[in-house]
Amino acid sequence: MPPAVSDLFLSPIELQGLTGFKARHCQVQWLDKHRWRYAVTCNGEPRVARDHFRERMGCGAVSTLAQTLNQAAAGAQPNFAALDRRR
Repeated sequence: MPPAVSDLFLSPIELQGLTGFKARHCQVQWLDKHRWRYAVTCNGEPRVARDHFRERMGCGAVSTLAQTLNQAAAGAQPNFAALDRRR
């Protein structure tokens, strides 16, 4: 049986514990400032995937794709030398 939607995302209490804020708009600002990936519901509630939380907190194996996304989110520069075709 697939996991329940509530198991895929942090609960409102867990999100409050992560950000330190209860107000939704403050949580979104914190998530943006710290470059966390999230989605916003039609009610304006931010949703953070539990797997993303585990990756960011170092609680699990981070896939190569997740590492690439995290580096991009952190402002890492691409390897432009790899584009040099004069070899």
